[in-house]
Amino acid sequence: MAILSVIWGVSNLVYVSIKKKKVDLSKNKDKKEKPKTPDLSYLNEFERGFTQALQTISRNWAGKGERKKGKNLYALPWFVVLGSPSSGKTSLIVESNLKFPLAHLFSQEDAKHVQPTKDVDCWVTDEAVLFDVAGQFVEHVNGQQPDSKETYYSGLWRRFLKLLRDNRPRRPINGVVLCLDLSELLSLSSQERTTKAALVHARLSEMTEVLGTRYTVHVVLTKFDLIDGFHEFIGCLAAAERAKPFGFTFDLHDGRDQDKWLDEFNSAFAKFLDDLNNTVVDRLSEMRSAHQRRQLYLFTREMAGLSNILSSFLGKALHQDKFSTAPHIRGVFFSSARQEAIPTNPVLLATSQKYEIAAPILPIHSGPSKQYFSASLFDQVVFKEAGLAGDNIKIERAKRFALVGSGLAASLLYVGFFSTYWVGYENNRARADEVVDITESFEELFQQGPDKNLNASGQNYIRPLGALTSASDIFGNYRDRNWLISQLSLYQGYKIGPEVEKAYVDMLARYFLPEVAAYVRNEIAALGNDETSKDSNERLEALRVYLMLGDASRRNELLVKSWMEQKWQEQFEGDLKLQKALLDHLVFAIETAGLEAKLDKDLVETSQRDLREVPRDLRLYRNIEQVSDRQLASPVNFRNDIGPAYNIVFSGTGTTAHDDQPIGVKQFFTKDAYLDYFVKMNDGLSVVAVEDAWVADERDTVEYSQADLKEFRRKIASRYATNYISNWNDALNRLEITDFRNLDHAVDILETLTGPDRPLNRLINRVKSETEIYESKLIELNAEQAVNSDLPFDIYREQGLRVRRAFSNLNGLVEAEEGEKAYLEDLDAALNTLYEYLKDIRQAGERSGEVALARAKARIDLQGEDPIYTLKRIGVDLPSPLNRFFAKLADQSWKVLLQEAKKELQRSWNEEIYADYNLNYAQLYPFNKQAEQEIPLEEFESFFGPGGKIETFYKKNLIVFVDEATGEPKTIDGRHLAIAKEFQDNLKIILDLRRSYFNSEGLIGVEYNIQPISLSAKLRRAVMNIEGQIISYSHGPRRPIRVIWPNVLTNEAESSLSVFPAGRGRPHTTTFKGPWSGFRLLDFATTKGFDSNGALIEFSFNGQKATYSLLHKGASSLARKQPLSGLILPAKM
Repeated sequence: MAILSVIWGVSNLVYVSIKKKKVDLSKNKDKKEKPKTPDLSYLNEFERGFTQALQTISRNWAGKGERKKGKNLYALPWFVVLGSPSSGKTSLIVESNLKFPLAHLFSQEDAKHVQPTKDVDCWVTDEAVLFDVAGQFVEHVNGQQPDSKETYYSGLWRRFLKLLRDNRPRRPINGVVLCLDLSELLSLSSQERTTKAALVHARLSEMTEVLGTRYTVHVVLTKFDLIDGFHEFIGCLAAAERAKPFGFTFDLHDGRDQDKWLDEFNSAFAKFLDDLNNTVVDRLSEMRSAHQRRQLYLFTREMAGLSNILSSFLGKALHQDKFSTAPHIRGVFFSSARQEAIPTNPVLLATSQKYEIAAPILPIHSGPSKQYFSASLFDQVVFKEAGLAGDNIKIERAKRFALVGSGLAASLLYVGFFSTYWVGYENNRARADEVVDITESFEELFQQGPDKNLNASGQNYIRPLGALTSASDIFGNYRDRNWLISQLSLYQGYKIGPEVEKAYVDMLARYFLPEVAAYVRNEIAALGNDETSKDSNERLEALRVYLMLGDASRRNELLVKSWMEQKWQEQFEGDLKLQKALLDHLVFAIETAGLEAKLDKDLVETSQRDLREVPRDLRLYRNIEQVSDRQLASPVNFRNDIGPAYNIVFSGTGTTAHDDQPIGVKQFFTKDAYLDYFVKMNDGLSVVAVEDAWVADERDTVEYSQADLKEFRRKIASRYATNYISNWNDALNRLEITDFRNLDHAVDILETLTGPDRPLNRLINRVKSETEIYESKLIELNAEQAVNSDLPFDIYREQGLRVRRAFSNLNGLVEAEEGEKAYLEDLDAALNTLYEYLKDIRQAGERSGEVALARAKARIDLQGEDPIYTLKRIGVDLPSPLNRFFAKLADQSWKVLLQEAKKELQRSWNEEIYADYNLNYAQLYPFNKQAEQEIPLEEFESFFGPGGKIETFYKKNLIVFVDEATGEPKTIDGRHLAIAKEFQDNLKIILDLRRSYFNSEGLIGVEYNIQPISLSAKLRRAVMNIEGQIISYSHGPRRPIRVIWPNVLTNEAESSLSVFPAGRGRPHTTTFKGPWSGFRLLDFATTKGFDSNGALIEFSFNGQKATYSLLHKGASSLARKQPLSGLILPAKM
């Protein structure tokens, strides 16, 4: 029970804190939500007045209720009296039978003298507090201009509601007394009444929204006396009835029937009219004056007309909408607190308007003012229903939530208190079991021994070390744990953590770190076995790391980590997990545990002896450069300097073809590093010398004097300048203009070079900014200085100017005297000329190939403008790398020009030659031996002959690119037209047809000899007729006969062979017609072989044979080569 009491008290304390925090947040929110107005002084003044009034009420309260600060404000009900200006609100209050005990404190002693309400007047009675609100509060319209009166009263109205809510949050008000000027309602038009009803509804809705409570509403129809005939009506009532409240009260309804009060009002008002008519009938006979009777009757008509007006107005003003909670409408009452104004008669007014006559002028009441129906309205009706108002919904909901929440919180705390210990116990037991499991696996892995790896660098023990790390991670870092939280959660890491860590450190010291040291030792030994790396920087650096692994006092952890990290990256590329694990173990070993590895002294001494053979100044320089590699990590990057144009213009990316790193120079060789790093390191050479002596084991044998250090500085500065120049030259030499893929690519590259990005200019400017380390200026000598004295010139300036001189030619391209332009601009002009030259070809569109071919021919013939040669010639005298850039640009431009020319040649060949041959001739004889149709001789001559299509194409387009003697492409300015070997061979064959089928005069003509050789025994004679040329043979002497083709230049040409059998058998004849008939006859024969005289052909007729020898005159046998048979023109050049 004691625990429960404590938990309950804690929950209540939490609730009070939360409630106070919510109140503060609400106040802060209200402060943030204050409307921004040009002048807030009137709002602040109004708030001060309201606060003072509440303080007065609270301070002077002596009735029942709590005296605690603020609580006595709930002792009396609060009511807000609303109404339009001059609607009789204040008169209704002061003319009631209420007592105002604090009138003297609110300057209300002369209350009967009614003054217009400025904003809000507070009337404190014995039964309630009434807030008399100025009529302008009701009639303002939201959304007006900031400087308007509407905004003034709108701000006051919102501030008034906020003050009510803040000072009585639980129940801001108990009700509203809504005063409506009855005579005003009668005088307004229908539209005006609708507007007034909307304003009333808006104010009531705002009150509900801001205050969050459901209050009562009592409607008071004031100035009843201004209805003409009122006094005659009063005369019908007894004195007691005149003092009582006069009106209608309604039943309470739930949320679904909120508008039923309007039905009750209509019913009650109808009954009132019936009773009024009955009373008038009884009273008319008793009245002697006709005027009084007329007035009383008119009063009944006026009231009857008022029924619909009131019903419509009240329905619109007090109806329940779907966006807010409607208040309790409790009743509608009539009152006449004073009789001071001129009455109105809506019946007579309407009649006069209808008939366009003057409205009657009614007399004002001349007697003293009296209270009719208002004296006891507040104490008998309004105040008695103060308890019907509901509390603020949000406050009540928060209280219920807090009550339920505190109970739940107490329960949860109670359950959580014990659950925490249980969970902590189970969690720690599970962790301990997991540590035991990992320990068992560690022992199993350890017993298995390390992996067999000859080049191990720590990875052999990665698995058991990982097991120990996992065990250590189970309880986390016990050193960072909060002691109190650890005790509450039964944390066991303080016991288990140190034991696991001890085993981990022990394994690092006995196995991991020695293996890492052995790896470094092997690296040193391997480098020492190679004469080229025996005294290299790599071996010096490895020896330094090795010595640091064995000496924690001299250890540079950053150096060791970066060296091993690089080696692991090279060894286990792509295995990020293994690399990270190895590095984590190393960091713990050398930084956290401070472990040292046992070194191989013999290896150390041998390595140190080798390194001592390296000149000391070189070793010192290497030390400075190696330190810079670790500390200076922002190299010059040509890609960044040149910008996006780099990837377009340049193809060089690294030291090797497979290196995709951008070309650049490491930061050590920059102007800033020269001045801010190298100079300081070289000046502080004694520190570097001490470390070098430690690595080379010269601390006990060498002691440098200041003269030694000075000489070292001079030599190191000279080496640095040499390497500075070399590194920049190497980087520039690796830059290369990318190869032009085609004409479009070439134009794009040249456009980039000549465009606003100006990559060459950026490149040279970067080189200039990094190589002009010191200004080049003469040293002023003192006249008193001795002639042979040393010049006031330091070594750094000397070497810096040496660097400047090495790049002066390149840097000078962007320099210009005043009024002149830099030479690079002239180079840009040459580039721009080449760009325009190639761009004109591209812009030619479909004629681009034709233009390219024409310009290629012109360039070969040394005709016209040649910007390619101009650029090449200019580049010869330029400093590197621009000389290479310009030579490459010229060469690549010539290459794409030849490419475009070849495309045009290919197109012309395909359209003019290849397509013509394949469509018209390829299927004709003699190209197709099986074809029936033959190519006409004139077409054969016009296509293949001298001056024919093929020869014309060759001489017009190809002859400038081809060596006529060999038929191979000519090399022109380092390049040739890329013509396929197959095309060259076929073209040569086609051109040779001119010699085979045409004579020296260019006319078609072939001469050959044909000689009979033999006839079969069963044949007695053979007669061959070739276009009228007869070769007859009949087993006699053989002699060659000369044959000319063509012998008949008509299509009537005929060739035949007739053989006559022995005896009287019929001869066998084979005949062919046409200009190619002689060749067809020869094709009919079978070639049997070749002898010294020519080809042997054999004709066969039913097994009987005739053999002839065929020899061309002055040429090799066409029968042997048959150049036209199956002739195929190549498609691709």
